[in-house]
Amino acid sequence: MAVFVLMLKEFEDEEKVVYLYGPNEISMGKIEYDKKKGVINQLSPIDSNEFADEFFFKRAGRRLARMIIKENQNFVDRTTIES
Repeated sequence: MAVFVLMLKEFEDEEKVVYLYGPNEISMGKIEYDKKKGVINQLSPIDSNEFADEFFFKRAGRRLARMIIKENQNFVDRTTIES
C-alpha cells in the first residue's frame, strides 16, 4: 500500500506552529506544535468516512517531530510523506 500525506503550514509564531495534514487538500485535519511546552497536539481530526484519521495523524506527528529534532525547528511551508 502506498502512503501519501500532505502537510501545509497554516500558521507560525514564537509560541506555536500549526499544520493542516491529510491525504489531499480536501480532507485535512490540524496538528500543532507548542514551542513553549514542547508538545504536539491534534487540533482537529480529518473529517472523512473514506480516510482513517489516526493513520495520517501519526505520520504527520512523526514528520513534525523530525522537523523539531533533526531539522532544528525548520518548519517548512509544505511537505509530503511518501512511501
